[in-house]
This record gives sequence, C-alpha cells and structure tokens, in this order.
Amino acid sequence: MRRGTLAVAVALYAAAASSTAPLTGAATVAVALPATAALVLATRRRPRPGAPAPGTDPRPTDPRPTGPRLRRTAAAWALLVGLGAAWELAAWLRQPAYDVAAPDHPTLSLLLDPVTGGGPGRFAAWCAWLYVGWRVARR
Repeated sequence: MRRGTLAVAVALYAAAASSTAPLTGAATVAVALPATAALVLATRRRPRPGAPAPGTDPRPTDPRPTGPRLRRTAAAWALLVGLGAAWELAAWLRQPAYDVAAPDHPTLSLLLDPVTGGGPGRFAAWCAWLYVGWRVARR
C-alpha cells in the first residue's frame, strides 16, 4: 500500500474513531481493531536481511548493540514504564467506579482529557496512537 493511501486510511479511521463516545462498545471496537492488527503484524515479522536462520545461534552475526549501555537504557525505560503503570493502577483503584474518574487521584487519561476530550485534539491523539502503534509493530 502506498504511503499516501495509508495516510488517508489512517486519517479516515482516526476521524471515525474519534467520533465515538468514550467507554462505549463502539470505542472498544475502535481500539481493538488496530490493536489486533498491530499484534498480528508484530507476530508475522519477516526476517531482516542478514539475520540468521531460525534455530541458529544469532550471537555471532547479530548486528544489534549489546553491552552495559544497552542494559542501562533498557533498565531506565523499564523503570519509567513500571512507574507509569503503578501510577495508573493506583489511581484506577482509588476511583469510585471504573468509569468515574476521581480528581484527587487522576489517571493519565483524566489529565489528558482537556486536550483529548473532543474535536481536533481527540483526532490528533488517535492519529498519534495509530502511528506509534504501527511503528512499534513494524520494529
């Protein structure tokens, strides 16, 4: 698929998805469809040129960087993701109901609600989410 066609398809999907009301069946389907597509794309990866054949030892020819710098970077990202997940979980557990936000313990979605609540901000957030998901799945 050409990049222009893909960009138009993503924009149209983001426009349709951003028009759904939050916490509804339509919104759930709008999130589940591209998430499932990204999962399928990520699991059906083609081997990179020069990559070793499946079942062989990848270490001698693996061009990816390794060593202490990579481990520190991975540890820093893991810590950041872990802290974000802990914040979300703690805020979510303190809500009176799953769909009623508590301003005393805000989730990230509540903090972003002024921007992503509707209109162009919600559309831009959908476009960004689809783009990041595609990039992660393609990696």
